[in-house]
Amino acid sequence: MKRNTSFAFIIAAFCTLGCNKQLNTVPKDFISPVNYYQTEGQLNNALNGVYDPLGLESMYANGLLTYLSYGNDEGVWRASGQVTGPMVYNYDPSEANINNLWTAAYTGIGRANLLLDNINKATAVPTATRDVIRAQALFLRAYYYFILADNWGGVPMRLTATQSAEEVDLPATPVADVYKQVVKDMETAEALLPTAEQWGPNSAGRVSKNTAAGILARVYLTMAGSPVNDKARYADALKWSKKVIDMGFNQLNADYSQVFINHCQDKYDVKESMWEVEFYGVKADAYNEVGYVGNRNGIASNNIDFPGYGYAFLYATSKLYKSYESRVNATTKVEFSPDERRDWVVSPYTWNDATKTKTFLAATATYDRYPGKWRRDLETNLPRNKNYSGVNFPLLRYSDVLLMFAEAENEVNGPTTAALNALNQVRRRAYGKLKAGATNVTEADLTGLDKTTFFNAVNAERMRELAFECLRNHDLKRWGLLQSTLREFAADIKLNAPANRKFTAIIGDNIQDRHLFYPIPSREISLNKAIKQNQGW
Repeated sequence: MKRNTSFAFIIAAFCTLGCNKQLNTVPKDFISPVNYYQTEGQLNNALNGVYDPLGLESMYANGLLTYLSYGNDEGVWRASGQVTGPMVYNYDPSEANINNLWTAAYTGIGRANLLLDNINKATAVPTATRDVIRAQALFLRAYYYFILADNWGGVPMRLTATQSAEEVDLPATPVADVYKQVVKDMETAEALLPTAEQWGPNSAGRVSKNTAAGILARVYLTMAGSPVNDKARYADALKWSKKVIDMGFNQLNADYSQVFINHCQDKYDVKESMWEVEFYGVKADAYNEVGYVGNRNGIASNNIDFPGYGYAFLYATSKLYKSYESRVNATTKVEFSPDERRDWVVSPYTWNDATKTKTFLAATATYDRYPGKWRRDLETNLPRNKNYSGVNFPLLRYSDVLLMFAEAENEVNGPTTAALNALNQVRRRAYGKLKAGATNVTEADLTGLDKTTFFNAVNAERMRELAFECLRNHDLKRWGLLQSTLREFAADIKLNAPANRKFTAIIGDNIQDRHLFYPIPSREISLNKAIKQNQGW
């Protein structure tokens, strides 16, 4: 990780040593901090490099979509023969996917530090312009540290660019202190960032003031929960989620499914989908900015041209499917869900490869369903690539902000009217009530609930609303419910699942205390003599 940040310095040292002493001049013929970071274009190129790790396969292009966020009670690994790996809680410090996430996060941090250390060299660039670039780099560095702290706990924290490849021995900073630096940087950035409205209608790939406030709410909720357990931070989470709401810009898309159709078609709705990892193209073009969204976390298919190849690594769980309300039409006697999210989040059909048509599943087939949020047949970047897609992935949606507000308000003030209204905004959209011409629907009566019961309602709503957005394990960990939830889930699988699906109980059998955090990668342990392995590894 640390060698990445010093790459330019290594090259500079190599060239200097290899030259005649009479040629000992300032280098001008290659990229170096000495002669770079002079123009606005160079600053923006460097900033693009800081954003870049978000779209790496080790992050949101693949790793966090599949191996590192599942299995859990939302999505389980589909391969019955998969008995090792993060997705079944059976791995060691040499696990490649864990090492790759660590490396990607520190790559982003190193690039951010290099930019932040050199940005003031661009004296010809207006201060206001530099401040916006600085703010994005600060925020992204903090976000990468947030990913590290959330997954590893205490980690080495470097806030300046590495000056030498020998600077490898750095002890872990305690997790609470890492979070303090994260919120310090994010709050500094938030004050300097443009609002989403100022950025413009196609700016979901950039960090805005709105996004920074929303992610700050997420970080503070994390600090309030396990393992930091700083309960005073609920008030901060309430402050920042409320700030997004009070800005008055963000709002829910009336149609839940349209949010994800937009991701598939490179359309932007920054009012709902506040921050996205932007992928584009079909790999066989000049862009090479592609991921696996809809491919590895979507519906299975063997057809590349249509509906698009789907490796479908995951099954949506029966628990997730059944968490949505179910009714039977009084006239037709056909089962349906008035919650419009169910049959979008969990696909109601499979693809018939021979006919390229949909085969709809019986209501009782609750163990044979795929995640359905991102559907390759809806892609507009053609021709489709077998392995990759240009489908964007959301990092923050407004519905998440509303649910964070409801949770934080409940923790600080109890289940107030404000908390209930935020929760019910999400529920109203789910039941189609925000659509033009929608008729009134019966909402769940959440009035009169005590604090614990309201928290349970928020817990359930987050699962239904945010499924397959890489937040379930994060939520369960901060609530201190990861082990108990997965063990209860496994017990239900053993009792109720058909014989060919009982293998998915492996996650509950394998989960242990040590899985709260990943092990420090073996490579880091071998290079960094000042760091200690996480407990249990």
